[in-house]
Amino acid sequence: MLRRALFIGLVLWAGMAFGQTRWPDYMSSLEPEASESAVLAALPADAAVRAPDTSLPASLQRWSGKWSGWACAARICDVRLAVEQVSDQGATIVYAAASSAMGRYSERFDARFNADGELQGTLTNGRQLVFRLRDAGVMEFLSRRSATEFAAGVLSRDDAGGPQRVVERIPTPFVEGGKPVTLEVVIFKPAGAGPFPLLMVNHGSTGNGDNPALFTSTFTSPTLTQYFTGKGWMVAYPQRRGRGKSDGLYDEGFNRERSAYSCNPALSLAGFDHALADVDAAADFLLAKPEVDAGRSVIAGVSRGGVLSVAYAGMHPERFAGVINFVGGWMGDGCPQVDAINAPAFERGAAFRKPELWLYGENDPYYKVTHSRKNHDAFVAAGGKADFMVIDPGAGQGGHGIHARPELWRNAVERYLGEIAHP
Repeated sequence: MLRRALFIGLVLWAGMAFGQTRWPDYMSSLEPEASESAVLAALPADAAVRAPDTSLPASLQRWSGKWSGWACAARICDVRLAVEQVSDQGATIVYAAASSAMGRYSERFDARFNADGELQGTLTNGRQLVFRLRDAGVMEFLSRRSATEFAAGVLSRDDAGGPQRVVERIPTPFVEGGKPVTLEVVIFKPAGAGPFPLLMVNHGSTGNGDNPALFTSTFTSPTLTQYFTGKGWMVAYPQRRGRGKSDGLYDEGFNRERSAYSCNPALSLAGFDHALADVDAAADFLLAKPEVDAGRSVIAGVSRGGVLSVAYAGMHPERFAGVINFVGGWMGDGCPQVDAINAPAFERGAAFRKPELWLYGENDPYYKVTHSRKNHDAFVAAGGKADFMVIDPGAGQGGHGIHARPELWRNAVERYLGEIAHP
């Protein structure tokens, strides 16, 4: 299960103090996606970025510019930032945030660099902000409202560019409440007319399934998008029923009270079938698009989306050229009956006789490597072929979000794409 309830929610993180920041260990897995806020933040008209002095080190110059992204639970807060003027001591920043609940807010303040090269400052309302840069124009930040409560967020440069983003509706055979159900799909297209090989990415769950506020958050992965569109692929993210902006009821294996995902194999696997039907509708729609080269397309997924991709490929072995499974599984290994759920789900994919790539991370809070190896063994014993690769995400890093860190899997994916292109 994708640990999204923690990734995008309010973060309880003790120990942040100016001068030294203790960042949550999952920050590197948060991605610079668009916010889900119906109200967009707005920088004031006088926000103006001044080119940094060329005598400054490049590590300081790269702070300069306008940034945008998300924060808060389920990405419901929209954030904009103008780093107006950078010096060797700090920067002048214009911070703007918005959500349906709070409306719009903006303020200019002075931030200072700490010993770790992070920018820190305090707003007039007492909220403390700290920012740090990743590579490739991505900024992480924490916002402290009290001694123990924080919001995490991620921003990217407004001038970073990127592939064309299109949102479409997928027709389905489903009817609920007397109305036809359609699914949301977010598609990223590279430059050119195509036809393009397609990477169809199936999303994960919402932690334990006990926070309905997370259901309507649309999943995309900027890092997967950037990597594959950069290689000339179209990348599509279908949202299953009741997820993102898709119609219908989210019904993927809940308990009788719908308060959390069920560990009862009958209920859980019924939810798995429900999800597979959505994957089938999405594959029908996407592979039929004239700009898609169906013969060179790959199905992929993260967490629950990973096992769905494996199973669907086995049920329809003619449809895709390959499968990439990022930390796949249906129920976490803390479920007492997990072996009666995950192994049978993976075994459904064994009829896909082409090689697959399975990528798992150490320190995964949902799927220990020993458990995932058992699922791989069951898949191979049923006739499947998959290269099982274990990735070390680094000290203090969780392994469930490795899809967001291409430096960990780039070489393996490039080898795999070459293998399936030239069997």
